[in-house]
Amino acid sequence: MSTLRARHSARSRHLHGPRGERRSDRRADERGAVLVVAFIYLVAVSVTVLGLSNWVASDLSNTKGFANSREQHTAAQSTVELAMQNMRYTPLIGANQTWGQFNYCWGAGGTSSLTIDGYSFNVYCSTAWIPTSAVTRTVTIDACPTSVSAAACESPNGTYLQAVVVFDDYPPGGAAPVNGSCVLWSWCGEGETITSWIWA
Repeated sequence: MSTLRARHSARSRHLHGPRGERRSDRRADERGAVLVVAFIYLVAVSVTVLGLSNWVASDLSNTKGFANSREQHTAAQSTVELAMQNMRYTPLIGANQTWGQFNYCWGAGGTSSLTIDGYSFNVYCSTAWIPTSAVTRTVTIDACPTSVSAAACESPNGTYLQAVVVFDDYPPGGAAPVNGSCVLWSWCGEGETITSWIWA
């Protein structure tokens, strides 16, 4: 009887042993597959996060660039507007303000400049004067960064911002033509019309 039990036990071990080993191998294979899938998932997530990071960094850089460009535009516009206001009420007429010859817009130097938010601009003015006409003064204003020379700024395609403004130096109801400066009758710049505003 004991011999039969021993044989049965040996047979049972012989039958069940390989099955246990097969199950163990299958579990190892499944664990390896899970690790491969997890690795692929981590790589895919890392690539996605890297792409998003580059996109965000690019957007932040673009936003800063747009802000700087807007500030520079604002500085140029403000400088030109100051020149327009000064030329409107304080006309500069004479040898330094003849048509086609650019000179200062305020002050007495060769140029007039203004710095806003760290951006510095020079402005140059030229006046066409017809005292007996309602189109009394046509003033061309060129604005360029101070790093640009006057000759380059005044060239046809060298200016950063160019404005052309027409001033009517007669009262609203009109008056007899006067062949002289508006400072003689205190109606300088009664009317103002911007006929051109061109960005480079």
